[in-house]
Amino acid sequence: MPRNLSLIVLVLALYKEVIGDSKDNPEEFLDVSGMIVYNGYPTQTHTVVTEDGYALTVHRIPHGRGKRNSTYCDKGVVLLQHGISGSSASWVYTGKDNALSYMLADQGYDVWLPNVRGNEYSTMHTPQRDPRTKEFWNFSLDEGGVYDLPAVIDYILKKTGKEKIIYVGHSMGTTLFYIMMSQRPEYNQKITVMISLAPIAYTSHSKNALGNVLGYLYDPLSKLLNLIGFTHIIATPHVLSKIGPLLCIETPVISYICQKFLISVMETDLHSLNQTFIPVYLNNVNAGASYMQLMHCVQLSNSGRFCQYDYGKSENLIRYNSTQPPSYNISETKVPVAILHSDGDNVADVTDVMKLYNELPNVIKLQKVESKDFKHEDFIAHKDVATLVNKPVIDILHLYCT
Repeated sequence: MPRNLSLIVLVLALYKEVIGDSKDNPEEFLDVSGMIVYNGYPTQTHTVVTEDGYALTVHRIPHGRGKRNSTYCDKGVVLLQHGISGSSASWVYTGKDNALSYMLADQGYDVWLPNVRGNEYSTMHTPQRDPRTKEFWNFSLDEGGVYDLPAVIDYILKKTGKEKIIYVGHSMGTTLFYIMMSQRPEYNQKITVMISLAPIAYTSHSKNALGNVLGYLYDPLSKLLNLIGFTHIIATPHVLSKIGPLLCIETPVISYICQKFLISVMETDLHSLNQTFIPVYLNNVNAGASYMQLMHCVQLSNSGRFCQYDYGKSENLIRYNSTQPPSYNISETKVPVAILHSDGDNVADVTDVMKLYNELPNVIKLQKVESKDFKHEDFIAHKDVATLVNKPVIDILHLYCT
């Protein structure tokens, strides 16, 4: 989960050079709304204000391409939640033939794409929150599950007149859901079914290289970043795909080293991506995140627990009346849950996925992606994601369409 740090943004830029030149893509410099329109779909942009004063941008694709008519079946509302340092772009940047959002819209679903607090689409100034202040960035994963998701869900239900939504999350998008279910269990009544793609709750068996390094250096790194007042990762749109040529020497040895390093960081096989969409991917892969969100991910990995943010013993006593942060109660997730995972995922390791599976009370499906080297990011970015992931998801949702 803790990928896309600004500290390694220059190294990530090598990505484009590793796989060679890619074709120009008109979507490269479009925002989410622009990409949706370019692909021929209707779109809306909504602003949802949370209980604690954060303004979140939510993109909507109300139906498929062309004019909506009687041939469309209203199959209900689907919320697609992105992962750490991602954005709603995660669900559209692979194009109309591969992106889950477009495929669902064409199937007759009303698709909503939220952005969590702190990414480039959700850093607006409000009377309560100013992104230029340190206090604005004082949030971990906890707030995403306790405030962001409930606010978005309530807004969608009010706007559409529906009683329930379908929830699909990838990586941190699943984490926030399980936090919400633990802390706000009343939201079980507002969810028809939940699909977990590469779910993240327990991460003690994660083999992600960057995450392991951060875990090892957690104490000195956190002290240093607190000392210098580091608060968040800045979004880097339209940068990564342009500075690569300045940094990467086009020799077999350097390319090999770049490729191996970037695979360990990005958690995707470089050759598994559709090269046409690589510039679009690079310009949307880092939408920003708070320092505390990333450190929360590291804490979960180090502790082996699925628990609230650890502020240190003295602050924990004040906040939690305990020196240790409380664990989330996964068994509060009563809604039907389907899990898609893979053996090649070094972030959502199969051992951790199975621990989550065993604690969930209502798992309706546990499915392994049938691709030998399918990695964490591949659940949204793989060139064959339409058949390997999206089709199984749609098949499951068809059983629960409202």
